[in-house]
Amino acid sequence: MLDKSPQTDAGAREIDKSKVLAALRAKGQDARADFVDRQLPEIIDIEANAGLLRTLGLDVAELAR
Repeated sequence: MLDKSPQTDAGAREIDKSKVLAALRAKGQDARADFVDRQLPEIIDIEANAGLLRTLGLDVAELAR
């Protein structure tokens, strides 16, 4: 059976959308959080969405902890 759980620490490739939403809302960026909530899946592929996450000002390494 394959392990489909997200990796953590330096090897993280996926992140739970709830962490991204919480980080954005903590910075007062509710409109951006709403956008992410509508546009991205529950589990976010960090590589595929790296540009968007950088544009949102998020530190992916910190969120993956």
